[in-house]
Amino acid sequence: MNRRPHSQLVNAAKNSKSTFRSSTNKEKGVSVKKMKRRQFLKQSGLAALTMSLPMSQLFAVDKAVKILYFERSSDFVHAPTIDLGKGESVAGRALRRMGRENGFEVDCTKEGTIFDGDLDQYAAFVFYTCGELEQPGGRFPSSVMSKEGIRRFYHAIREKGKGFLGIHSAVDTWKTPGDRLQNQPIEERTEYIKMIGGQFYQHGHQQEVTLSVIDPTLPWISKQGKSFRFLDEWYSMKNFAPDLHVILAQETDGMDKEGVNSCYDRPRFPSTWARKEGKGRIGYTAVGHNNESWDAEVVPGLVTDLIGFVTGRYDLDLTPNLTESCPGAAIL
Repeated sequence: MNRRPHSQLVNAAKNSKSTFRSSTNKEKGVSVKKMKRRQFLKQSGLAALTMSLPMSQLFAVDKAVKILYFERSSDFVHAPTIDLGKGESVAGRALRRMGRENGFEVDCTKEGTIFDGDLDQYAAFVFYTCGELEQPGGRFPSSVMSKEGIRRFYHAIREKGKGFLGIHSAVDTWKTPGDRLQNQPIEERTEYIKMIGGQFYQHGHQQEVTLSVIDPTLPWISKQGKSFRFLDEWYSMKNFAPDLHVILAQETDGMDKEGVNSCYDRPRFPSTWARKEGKGRIGYTAVGHNNESWDAEVVPGLVTDLIGFVTGRYDLDLTPNLTESCPGAAIL
């Protein structure tokens, strides 16, 4: 069965709104019987199409889903976040392309003052960040997040149900201090690390690894079988939240573990996951270090899936599965 692209379905639904008003508004003297046969068949067909749309797509007819993409760094600046001009980076440009193809809008910024403004317009926040976001620094000057902006950011997620997606170095943001090769107790972890669900501590050389599919629910992931391979700069992580719902696990068997790569001498651990934070949905994926990966298949596939989840377009059973899927995740 051929399926029409999402954009065509949404446009059809937009055009059909008058159909519902005309065909049900008899008290104003509008009768279906008086319509021309061709017009009636066309409008009734569009109405049926609209009724067949998922609720998330029907919602999109009246109000476009808007995403805030934030890529500020007070530390290391990743290539996909470097401004190419006109306020757009490789990652930002790719996110806007994904939005056009999947029915959401994207605002891109490095300015922390954005969080002092209107956050209600956004369905979710996407972070490709690094370092302490309330502090100056980094290769490119940008405004810091204020204390009030940080408070409003967490409030929007926990109390207003805004989604949050972290990409790659988002787990190298607001890190928990302490011994790098030790997991810190939950009560000592930073507010942000507890929310995002994990923390970067080291990476080795780029190499191709196997990612095992733990939960195949999301659309792109569902097409990848039991596992797939991908080349990236892989973060070795710690301080995993106990309530993580693991989506993809990074297999360490077969990885180069010599020298700087010794951080991979450990059992498999989560690389893509989801959880809840108050009323908000949280997602994270470790991929996305290289510019070229944003124009390939894996990064756009995973990011689009996770944006769909954190904005409520797709649902996941968030039953915690860290212990079952990655029983050795705490071993560093």
